[in-house]
Amino acid sequence: MSDTARGKAAPAWKTLSVGGMAGLTSCVLLQPMDLLKTRMQQERSPTVSSLSATQRLVRAFRSVVDTSGTLGLWRGTVPTIVRNVPGVAAYFYTLNELRWLVATWQIPVLSSRPGPARTQDSSTMARLSSTGNILTGAVARVSIGLVLNPISIVKARYESSHYAKDAYPTITASLRSLYHDGGFRGFFRGFSATALRDAPYAGLYLAVYEQYKVWLGQWTRAGTGAWWVVGMSGMCAGAIATVLTHPFDILKTRMQTTPKSMLEPHLASAGQRSIWGTTRHILATDGVRAFADGLGLRCARKAASSMIGWSIFELGHRWVS
Repeated sequence: MSDTARGKAAPAWKTLSVGGMAGLTSCVLLQPMDLLKTRMQQERSPTVSSLSATQRLVRAFRSVVDTSGTLGLWRGTVPTIVRNVPGVAAYFYTLNELRWLVATWQIPVLSSRPGPARTQDSSTMARLSSTGNILTGAVARVSIGLVLNPISIVKARYESSHYAKDAYPTITASLRSLYHDGGFRGFFRGFSATALRDAPYAGLYLAVYEQYKVWLGQWTRAGTGAWWVVGMSGMCAGAIATVLTHPFDILKTRMQTTPKSMLEPHLASAGQRSIWGTTRHILATDGVRAFADGLGLRCARKAASSMIGWSIFELGHRWVS
């Protein structure tokens, strides 16, 4: 076993607890940005299509505050916490274990070359090649996304203005409604678009994150473990990966929140919400500009979330004993 592989695995409770803390913090702080992003990505209306992104953001903000008050910006926080706290914890745990396994087995192309042992100044996770970073990040993210997709749909509908507040009184009632509308397959509506968004996002994110830590650590001589190096690397990686995968986030939101009555007749009657069908619907009704809806907001949200989440995970992983 090389020095880049596992000396001794971190206890599961440690990785899960720190990951859960990272998920909870970003959920509570950044929920308003998630809600406004969902509102901006909903079906456009003729009165909205001509507005700039800033005007649409202000319009969405005022609409929420006028109808539900300031606390309305946190609508959907409960399903967000239900999804993200265990989801982020499970993601960090799965990613950590997967990376240690790949490093331990010294898989060609994926594992990094044997080198000096990790120090307190380095990453808390095993070092891999760029290809290994991309693959392990994608596998971990998509696997957790599949399990939590039903809660993701509930979260999106809580945030959407297409569904009344009392349409989903509880998460259990929401899941029953999803099953009633689409059977077991209804729980995984939009997962194809989610996977096409999350796989490249997670892979790109991890590769950029690890590389930026090395660059910033060497450039400033602060080391890869410095808190601001970790935070800045997470923020930059989140922004870059978000820009490159945003169209699939639009598709995911539309597939999960657009009622059948607003779909094209042939799609609604067939109960289809495929990626291709949704793409055609967006292009026909809103044009190609719709694929940039909420990009600035999502980019800011992901950058902030990445900075918060990875800082808590990396630093908390070292502090918790």
